Amino acid sequence: MENLQTKNKETYADDVLRLALDVGEGMLKNGGEVSRVEDTIERICHAYGAVHVEVFCIISLINASVRMEDDTYSSQIRRVKSTGMNFSLLEELNGLSREVCRDVPSLEYFDGKLHELKNKKYGSHALSMFAWMLAAASFAVFFGGGFWECLWAAIAGVAMFCIDTYAPRRVSTIAKNVMSAFVAALLAAVSEFIHGGEGSVIIMGSLMLLVPGVAIGTAMRDILCGELLAGMLKLLQACLAALMLAFGYILAATLMGGGAI
Repeated sequence: MENLQTKNKETYADDVLRLALDVGEGMLKNGGEVSRVEDTIERICHAYGAVHVEVFCIISLINASVRMEDDTYSSQIRRVKSTGMNFSLLEELNGLSREVCRDVPSLEYFDGKLHELKNKKYGSHALSMFAWMLAAASFAVFFGGGFWECLWAAIAGVAMFCIDTYAPRRVSTIAKNVMSAFVAALLAAVSEFIHGGEGSVIIMGSLMLLVPGVAIGTAMRDILCGELLAGMLKLLQACLAALMLAFGYILAATLMGGGAI
C-alpha cells in the first residue's frame, strides 16, 4: 500500500475512485442491483486505503466520494444513460472486484484488467440472433403453437434482434419495445392471413423475450435491501417497458383492423 500511495500521491484518491466507479458503472449497466453496486465501490475503495467512503446510486447516476488516510479527498459522478442485461460481463466484473479486494494489486494491473473486460466480445451477432430465434420459437411451442407459429415467432425474434442491436444509440429501450411489439404483431397478422394460424401464440412467444421479469426481480431486491428510491425507479422503468409492449401491439392491431388479435 505504501508504494501505491507514494507513487501518485496527488492523484491516488482520484485514481482509486475512478477505477471503483468503472467497476460499479459496468455492473449497473449490465443488470447489477444498486445495493451490490454501492457495496462493491465501497469495498474496493476501502481495500486501497480509503478511511471514509460515501456512495449514492440510482439507476441513472452514481455519486461517490472517498477520503484517504493522508486526508486527500476525491468526489466523482457518473451518469448512466442506458442499462441492459449481460450476466457474463456482470459475473466477470464481480470476480475482478473480489480479486482486487483480496490481493490489492497495483492500480496499473487493475486498470488493465478493466480495459480487457470492456473490450471483450461476448458472442457473435450470428449466435445472438440464433438465440433470439430459438427462444421465440420455444416460447411459441410452450404456448401451444404448431410448426407455422414457431416459424413466424422465430422470424419475429430475428426482427426484434435487429431492432435491439442495430437501432441508433439515441433510441431508448422503451422505444425499442414499442417497435418490437409492433413488428411482432404485424408478423402475427400476416401469419393469420396466410396460414390461418394462431397469431396470439406468435405474439406471446416473441414478446416473452422482452418481458422485464429480471428487472422487476432486481427492483424488488433493491427495495427489500432498503434502497427504496432506486428500487422504485427501477420498478417504474420495468412497468413502463411492459406497458410499451402492450402499446406497440395495440398500434399494430389497430392498423390491421384487429387481425393480430
